[in-house]
Amino acid sequence: MSALDVGWATAEAWRSDAHRVLADDRLPPVGAPLAGICDACGRADGFHPVQHAADTREGLHCRACGCMARQRAVARVLTECLDGASSRCVYLTEQASPLYIALRRRFPATIGSEYVSRRWRRLRLMLWLWRHGVLQRIRHGDVTRLRDADASLDAVASLDVLEHVPDATAAFRELARVLRPGGWLVATVPFYQDAAVSARIASLDPRGDIVFHAPPEYHGDPLGGGVVCFHHFGWDLPALLTGAGFSSAHLRYVRDPARGLPHGIWVLVARR
Repeated sequence: MSALDVGWATAEAWRSDAHRVLADDRLPPVGAPLAGICDACGRADGFHPVQHAADTREGLHCRACGCMARQRAVARVLTECLDGASSRCVYLTEQASPLYIALRRRFPATIGSEYVSRRWRRLRLMLWLWRHGVLQRIRHGDVTRLRDADASLDAVASLDVLEHVPDATAAFRELARVLRPGGWLVATVPFYQDAAVSARIASLDPRGDIVFHAPPEYHGDPLGGGVVCFHHFGWDLPALLTGAGFSSAHLRYVRDPARGLPHGIWVLVARR
């Protein structure tokens, strides 16, 4: 059974399958070329070689479109959820990225955004888009205060954003608000598969200052500097989504060596 055919909503359900699922994980030899079809652009040009273990999530870029492994995993699940219907309206919480460019080819109504307020950063991202043939301005987006109308979107795709939102529950509610009934949220977060519940490792005090409840953790920012991580998500994540207005939620372990995904990537899938 393909990892795309099953999902888990609880730690108990996952534990009963974990040994069987993880037994099939494989790390390609370092430096070896990896053949396969890209689920983002559909090309069969293969993928850049793995250099270390983290590349199975953050690397293995498609030689044609440049999408990394987790972007391609999201593209695969998103396309499956939407039955490949090109007329669907998708919102992606990134805009100056290879995934945004690839999704616009499959779903022309795709819109994107970046969480940037400084003018020079917006300009830098806009120039990147222009160099890649997309003549758009950068749209500022905050997942806790979206500008989209109620029930206006068929799907939202978000990649490694929600762990950086201080009030993740507010973000979940806002994402549910903008989705049409039956719409989909497809997302990645750094997921802790051995954790029964999520941990808040940082928060904001009443003045808006960051308070750390664990050793400070910063994730890479392609524009320079690190971004504070506020949450380590565990197996209560599906319940947090259903509590915020989604009808169902589960996690998938997406793996397919023929698609350049030799090692499983956790993808959150929730339906409005």
